[in-house]
Amino acid sequence: MRFNSLTYWFFLAAVVAVLWLLSGRRQRRAWLLAASYLFYASWHWPYLFLLLGSVVFNHLGARWITGAEDRSRRGAVILAGNLVLLAVFKYLDWLIVNLGVVTGWVGLPAPFEPLGLVLPLGISFYLFQAMSYIVDLMRKREKLHSFWDFQLYITYFPQLIAGPIMRAKEFLPQVTADWKIRPEDVRLGARWIVTGLFVKIVLADGLAPAVDRAFARSPDVLGSTDVVIMAVAFGLQIYFDFSAYTRIAIGSARLCGLRLVENFNFPYSATSPADFWARWHISLSRWIRDYLFYPLASGRPGLGGLCWAALVAMTLCGVWHGAGWTFVLWGFYHGVLIAGYHVLTFHRRKPAARRRTAQQTSPLGSLGTRLQLVASILATFGFVSFGWIWFRSVGVEQAWTLSAHLLTPWDHAHRALSGTFYLHTTVLMLLVWIAPWVGRAAERWLSLLDAQSTETGSFRPQQKALNWVYSLGEGALLGVLLAFCLVYLRGQTAFIYFQF
Repeated sequence: MRFNSLTYWFFLAAVVAVLWLLSGRRQRRAWLLAASYLFYASWHWPYLFLLLGSVVFNHLGARWITGAEDRSRRGAVILAGNLVLLAVFKYLDWLIVNLGVVTGWVGLPAPFEPLGLVLPLGISFYLFQAMSYIVDLMRKREKLHSFWDFQLYITYFPQLIAGPIMRAKEFLPQVTADWKIRPEDVRLGARWIVTGLFVKIVLADGLAPAVDRAFARSPDVLGSTDVVIMAVAFGLQIYFDFSAYTRIAIGSARLCGLRLVENFNFPYSATSPADFWARWHISLSRWIRDYLFYPLASGRPGLGGLCWAALVAMTLCGVWHGAGWTFVLWGFYHGVLIAGYHVLTFHRRKPAARRRTAQQTSPLGSLGTRLQLVASILATFGFVSFGWIWFRSVGVEQAWTLSAHLLTPWDHAHRALSGTFYLHTTVLMLLVWIAPWVGRAAERWLSLLDAQSTETGSFRPQQKALNWVYSLGEGALLGVLLAFCLVYLRGQTAFIYFQF
């Protein structure tokens, strides 16, 4: 039941329709619980028992933790149980294969055969969400909630498969109150869903075939400019694909009267590696920041602690993304980028903050500041794009060869990929860089419109007309986007982050 399938849209329509008919909080919670379990069972029903088991285990563990004065020891046991469960299904076969490689080096047979376990859909996301609840209980920043509310927090279907990873304090207050579905929820939900479908079907899926063909070619025939455009194209593809999933998830939740956190904030406009991770997959980034980076950095104060925490936290972030050495090295690479950023900025952060405050007094800013901003964005984009080569490659050998071609352009000046691929990628890249400016202008215009329309507590005739024009324009635009989706529809293509 993928988000881009008719089955899902019939399912979502039925869920929302029944929610409209139900009046009590308990009835709505029970209906959403049933719908969420049905949604997960539609993928592979035997793993529904794994999901149920993890919910029961973590809630019983939460009750056990709150019954102790010293919560840290009991919490560590529950966290270890979650990590073991994740390791068995996600990393055990990979570890067995690597153990066989090591024993082969010394002339011994492999001690074990891979088990061939199928990765349960969404296990990384719902276990991380459960672990955040456990850690917050250990730190006494969260209270024990009822088993039924906790179930919905873990299993809520829009964010169950690929996030966003919600905090208990963000989600549970919504379902413990007597929430209602308002007309505004329907309007905004439809906007999120339609734009998400457009980004997935037209932008991400439109780019995917060319990216797949490029990475399927032998690295030896590719030139350095080919590798550059492949890295940029895949970076755009995964951004479109995952942000589209998040948009549809947020919109689906909004149609049910509930709100999910946003997961992307124009990440390719970031001015540093740290800024990129504050904008990319925000819910995972803050999970890593709060539950890995800060605890690691606090044990080693100063610049050394920051660099150590960055390297360890981002390497583990790479491991979270997949069982493979390319993911490990990709995470380590980002750890090096963030550590390098800390080294370059650690001793001048306070003066830099004062300079930014002074610059804010001038609405235009200096030309040098603007050029520095552009240079920072381009440099960050280049470093991040280089990392995507390792993320997308099927193995270390392919990633190493492509990276070598990129870093030695004088030996690989030829070009093997089509000009259409170059043009397509360049146009999309420029649109991504323009998008933040357009988005900020639209937000300013809408906020001005709202402020004027609510002046003196009533709508003036001019503002009523503007509101009608805006509503009609928004409806027409969403209709055009839907038409593009129908034209470019290529079937039920999978979302990239489903494999994580």
